[in-house]
Amino acid sequence: MKNLLIVLLLSAFAGGGYAMIETLSIEQLTAISDLVVSAKLIGVKETGKTPEGVNICANLAEITEVFKGELPVGEKIKIKTFPGFEDGVKFSEGKKYLLFLQKQENHFIVTNSVQGSWEIDEQGKFMGMGTGKTIEEVKKAVTAKPAPKTEVPDLQL
Repeated sequence: MKNLLIVLLLSAFAGGGYAMIETLSIEQLTAISDLVVSAKLIGVKETGKTPEGVNICANLAEITEVFKGELPVGEKIKIKTFPGFEDGVKFSEGKKYLLFLQKQENHFIVTNSVQGSWEIDEQGKFMGMGTGKTIEEVKKAVTAKPAPKTEVPDLQL
């Protein structure tokens, strides 16, 4: 009985970790993004809160390089973020980022939350979930044919 209780508790903890974002391969990340760009954040403004109390920010970014998508360099885009949410993206004005974005109405959202926003340091290296990746890997992923999606069975206990 004691062993059963331990197994149930461990299962509950493991199941709780599943609620966090699923890490995608760089190929998957680029495949589901409408836009992949490097950009400089030129404006960050809190615009309100969700009914649950999570901050909503309107961010303005100027595109400096386009890897996927049809927007020109110099174009300014609006990006909606939720920085108070666990794994939410929080931009800093004046910083440069590599962004994987999805179009929604008149703005963009970051693909797969924090995984789709890689800050670029002064040496041009990616930080955050892009640490260790290169621009060549990004370019290759943009042109790669997406792998077929495998069906994962729903394993409810």
